[in-house]
Amino acid sequence: MEQQTVKRRLRIDRRLLCLAIILGLFFSILTVTGGELRTHGEFQAFSWMNAVMLLVWMLVYGAALYLLFSLANLQANRSPKKESLLGRITGNGFLVFLLLLFCWVPVWLAFWPGHFSADSLTQFYSYYNEDHSTHHPLIHTLVLGACLMLGIDLSPEGYATNGLALYCGIQMVVVAGCVAYACWWMKRRGVPVWARLIVTLLFALNPFYAPWTFYSQKDVIFGVLVMVFCLQLVDLWRFGMKPLRLISFVLIAVLMMLFRNNGIYALALLIPFVLWWAKGKRIGMTALLAGCMALYIAVNSLMVNVLDAEKGSNVEILSVPLQQIARTLKVDPDAVAVDTEGVIETLYWDVNPADAYHEMISDPVKWPVDYELLDENIPGLLSLWFRMGAGHLKPYAEAFLIQNQPYLLPYSEMLYHFDFSVNQIEWFPIEQTSFLPQLRAAYETYDQSLRFLNIPGTHLFADAAFYVWLCIAGFGYACYRQKRGLMMALGFLLAIWITCLLGPVAIMRYMLGLFYTVPVLIACLLIPQGSPFEEK
Repeated sequence: MEQQTVKRRLRIDRRLLCLAIILGLFFSILTVTGGELRTHGEFQAFSWMNAVMLLVWMLVYGAALYLLFSLANLQANRSPKKESLLGRITGNGFLVFLLLLFCWVPVWLAFWPGHFSADSLTQFYSYYNEDHSTHHPLIHTLVLGACLMLGIDLSPEGYATNGLALYCGIQMVVVAGCVAYACWWMKRRGVPVWARLIVTLLFALNPFYAPWTFYSQKDVIFGVLVMVFCLQLVDLWRFGMKPLRLISFVLIAVLMMLFRNNGIYALALLIPFVLWWAKGKRIGMTALLAGCMALYIAVNSLMVNVLDAEKGSNVEILSVPLQQIARTLKVDPDAVAVDTEGVIETLYWDVNPADAYHEMISDPVKWPVDYELLDENIPGLLSLWFRMGAGHLKPYAEAFLIQNQPYLLPYSEMLYHFDFSVNQIEWFPIEQTSFLPQLRAAYETYDQSLRFLNIPGTHLFADAAFYVWLCIAGFGYACYRQKRGLMMALGFLLAIWITCLLGPVAIMRYMLGLFYTVPVLIACLLIPQGSPFEEK
């Protein structure tokens, strides 16, 4: 009997091996092409060395993934154990909430009253002057502006310090509450105690997470709402569409989309895959997601009408085409001959987009554009982009991949990490005070390398591409195990990633949804098969 058990464990799982090799090949392609772009700044002619490195990396990644997937299978095949005292503690949402605040508040005090960047400054002026725009989520503009104005009104000097602290305090409570909910949710769904403990300590002790809680950008709340949305998406598949669960799901989905404009695009990308995966639930799930999108559009439209908000410029969604055209003109100035309609001259009065081109960010190419003329010339621009790209696929691919390398290849340099700056508001100063200056200095040092205590490898816990790779691997394993609830949740995260690939720059805050959600969903893949909450 023991020999049969050993043979069964040593037997090669062909489906799992095939999955590992396919994922290994994908990661190998990213590694070799990304390394070439990192070294040379452009694609070189394909050589036999490239072929060898593709094969080597495929074998390395494939073997590592097969080992990890096999270990996950062993964990999932174990019988559920009786909950220990440590398990009850790590699954207690209130205790986890207190632990998070205990770990995060000192960092907040080191950077008191919080971070206030350029986008937040623009949003405040929009609120203060009642000159609203859909360029930034209206709900976040209202919440941020209201908190700042309350602090200003209550301050004898008219300072905005307390207002910023109020917003950051509220946001910290919201983020800690959502993470505590996730830890409680993992206990209720049968995630092993050791996996829950690792996830809890990751959120509490990894220095990556604390600074975001007092960062005044909309991405933070959007990120934790993505996490809650994904967990409720898993529940819908496992436990059905009961009334209270449906109401909660719709509210979270709409709120999530209201806090970031690309939320609806990610949800739209998910629907075709729901039609493919959700056997027996295709109509219900598709109708539910479409209904969430329709309700979001209705609520957002109502806010736009009430606030008389102006529509944001289309230049944001054209970031990649403008970047690709600029790189093409930089490497081949004669390519301008394709522009027979004079679109470039119309949009750029006195700036050559080739001179403004920056490999890592499209803002220098976007800012000189005449936004009003852009809206009038979008068909012509898209036509030019298509015609120019037909003869310049190489610079188009390079422009896209170099800008998005921090989303594609771990250990790639990112243009920005944290932004510890505090932009001042005219007439309403924000006074900065560090109650723990040594802790502040430690975090500023951490921002330079993202290595915790200078330990090699810890950079990965603040690496966007690493979390993308985890998400892709987790999605593949969920497909292997036929866990369709987790497939949809991980698929939604990949849809967010795709929308970020089309953005103006690769930065961490755009990917916070993955940073918060991936650890939880990976832990869910380890739920024992005998658990009453195991997906069937």
